[in-house]
Amino acid sequence: MKKTKAFKHFNSKYSVDEYAEMYKKFRLDIRYPANVKRLEIFVNLLKKHKPKNIIDAGCGAGMPLIYIKKKGFNIRGYDKAKNMVIKAKENLKENKFSSDLIFYDDFENPKKVKNSSVDCILGMGAFYYSKNFKKTILNQKKKLKRNGRIIFSARNRLFDIATLNNYTKKFLDDLYELKYLKKEWKQKYISLTKNFSDRRKYKFKNIDEKGVVNHKPHNPLTINTEMKKLGFIVENLYFYHYHPLPPLFENFDKIYYRKNSWKMEDPSDWRGYLLASAMVVDCKKI
Repeated sequence: MKKTKAFKHFNSKYSVDEYAEMYKKFRLDIRYPANVKRLEIFVNLLKKHKPKNIIDAGCGAGMPLIYIKKKGFNIRGYDKAKNMVIKAKENLKENKFSSDLIFYDDFENPKKVKNSSVDCILGMGAFYYSKNFKKTILNQKKKLKRNGRIIFSARNRLFDIATLNNYTKKFLDDLYELKYLKKEWKQKYISLTKNFSDRRKYKFKNIDEKGVVNHKPHNPLTINTEMKKLGFIVENLYFYHYHPLPPLFENFDKIYYRKNSWKMEDPSDWRGYLLASAMVVDCKKI
């Protein structure tokens, strides 16, 4: 599959229009409202922590930022895609806010945010599109005050177990260290797992099928160790975008599938470790 740089994808007119509308419509026939649930989780965490100065890193078309601003929080944002910034400024004006609240900058290595100046940094669907996740987090860390907080969304690697498709096969290949098996066992294993479906044949595609390059998913069981090495303590995980059955079933009756998915949405449900494709990571700078 031809790979597309995340920047190129999100700077396209299609993506700009899609992300501008994503938070305005709640229609299960158009898309599953996973980002609506994600925004709800972020807002609840902001209400809990009450940061005085917030930066939305990779703010896109600005709709989440506007929603958070309307809740009374002091928030600014920036994006690497210039077309997103243009659209975000238009959205700010439509909502009676200053267009200066959003500016152009690179979330992988921001230059326009002063070091040690921010109480809280939000990464809503941005950080896993960085070329180097660790470097991005370390660069973001410089911008935080002492005891500052970074809250970001991540893809859930353990969800691959429950998809029963080629993601599951890849997960099991890694788990069982297929490459180290002797030839006879490897052949038996391949025969056993050959019937896992190829999700590229599905009617409903995800961003992977568009070839957009992104960082590998995070394992919720090990992310605390990973973030601690970068100078953060993970205080909690919150799961979203639940799946009541393997994704293949959405092709049979998308409305029924999505209604049942929405009923499951509970950020603290233990089943999220396996049945939610994404999570929000709430971290505090050590």
